Amino acid sequence: MSTESPSAGAHILVVEDSVDQAFLLRSVLEARGFRVRTAQDGQSALEMWDAGEFDAVVTDLNLPGMNGVELARALKAAGRKAFVIAVTGYTDESYAAAARRAGVTHVLLKPFDPDELIGLLESRPDEPEPDDAGVSTALVFAARPGDAVFGCGGTMLRHLRDGHHVVVHAADPELDEAAAACVRTAADVLGVEVRFADAATSIEAVVEEVAPDIAYIPSATDDHAARRALHMAAASALSRVPALLGYLTPTSTLEFRPDSLKIVTPQMSAKLDAILAFADLRDPALTGRFVQATACWWGRRSGFAEVEPFERILW
Repeated sequence: MSTESPSAGAHILVVEDSVDQAFLLRSVLEARGFRVRTAQDGQSALEMWDAGEFDAVVTDLNLPGMNGVELARALKAAGRKAFVIAVTGYTDESYAAAARRAGVTHVLLKPFDPDELIGLLESRPDEPEPDDAGVSTALVFAARPGDAVFGCGGTMLRHLRDGHHVVVHAADPELDEAAAACVRTAADVLGVEVRFADAATSIEAVVEEVAPDIAYIPSATDDHAARRALHMAAASALSRVPALLGYLTPTSTLEFRPDSLKIVTPQMSAKLDAILAFADLRDPALTGRFVQATACWWGRRSGFAEVEPFERILW
């Protein structure tokens, strides 16, 4: 029986300053059909990435000079967008959290199961996620408090990371003050602009004023009447926007069929902080446990990275 990986031939850059550890990693990966090159420090790895064609990076976090976190941040910069797995002997969660914030998709603690590493490499996206080329402003429509954070909180943070302006439009003109306060707090946590609907301002007027390059609305396949109604109204008003995506809500039905999955593991900590803003509403769907479990379920084919799913309406 062949032990060759389904990803046989994929080119992996291993970054490890320990010669013994680098040799071990290389041997394990090559035995499963991967092509491997190694670097012993972050700066060399970055130069090799730019000069070669690699499919993924496996890096130690404790490196001389440019450390693994700094390397991951550089590998996620504009023009690179690498798939990065970190391995570390540090057990303090702060190291793993710093790596995730820098863009690392998965963090493995040494000693780790080689099969787990192989599985993560095999589950990486076949092609890098498309850059939001030309995007400067993203607009998110929300029918209910918490919808924007639940459905695309991580994606909004990705937009902010890339220098985009993000606007959340709370579309319920009858939103009470307590709920509005929760929405404001969540927006402050994320660092996005929030606007509230009023009877005098139409959705068309909002779209014209914000002039988004990309927009997010609740999926049409939703069991909640207000969310379905917002989808219909916003989809019509956004018909000329270059990119329009439908996002998951707590009441999306089984008919929700995403064709775009955005990995938001690096943004998950901040997303969960924003979800805490809705604690006073006592909505069981707006809890950290439920939000994170949902993100992992949708990421089950991506090594259980946290994922936000979207339906492409216009693209």
